Amino acid sequence: MEAVLRELSIFPVLMSVVDDLVVAYIRRLEELGLSQLADSIFPTAYVFREIEAMSGVPAEVVVERLADAVRDKIRPDVAEEVVGAPAGVAVWLLARRIAMWYLQLAVELGVVRER
Repeated sequence: MEAVLRELSIFPVLMSVVDDLVVAYIRRLEELGLSQLADSIFPTAYVFREIEAMSGVPAEVVVERLADAVRDKIRPDVAEEVVGAPAGVAVWLLARRIAMWYLQLAVELGVVRER
């Protein structure tokens, strides 16, 4: 996925706002040969449309909804290893970090504005 994204002009923005913990999780998935799982957490146009549709909703609520949507895409055992916390806590934390990444990207790309 990274190779494809590098060809796009959006790649520098995409990776400039990504959280270190999310990067560590993606890299660990790739090391384990689970690139498809890594690809599944990269934001899509659908994610940005969802964020745009939630314009005006408090950021905390947006993050919670996005985290709920991404939670099932996170592999608990890998999250536990990367975060260094029990699987449930690790998935919860990683889902929120990924959601915040999505939201920050939406701001950086002009999908929504910060207040």
